[in-house]
Amino acid sequence: MVAAYDTVAAFLDDLDPPRREVVEMLRAAILRDRPQLEEHIKWNSPSYVLDGVDRITINVKNRQGTVQLVLHMGSTRREDKGRPPILAEDAGLVSWQSDTRGVVTFQDRGDLVTKQAALNGVVTRWLQLT
Repeated sequence: MVAAYDTVAAFLDDLDPPRREVVEMLRAAILRDRPQLEEHIKWNSPSYVLDGVDRITINVKNRQGTVQLVLHMGSTRREDKGRPPILAEDAGLVSWQSDTRGVVTFQDRGDLVTKQAALNGVVTRWLQLT
């Protein structure tokens, strides 16, 4: 992978086919029925902005070699690792790193397909939080 990307297309072009498929499926799931989101490159990955704040970022650069969807409240909101998550999520899909940052991990396409319905609900509820 190159050091920096100017566009989402450049980011995608640098991925191996299996990982690219998962990322493209995630992008479609995030953007579907959410015209209020803006997609751009932030932190060298596709990120999704709502009302001027980055709220969701796709991470493919992790030790596990997985595709991760990071739910967050941008870079300026303070996180508290000792507080419970601000989103109640019963499916166990999200691994919470703090009260305002959680990660959903996908091993491959099949894993994403299995989690897709629950993921859609989580993303919808996440974007409703302020």
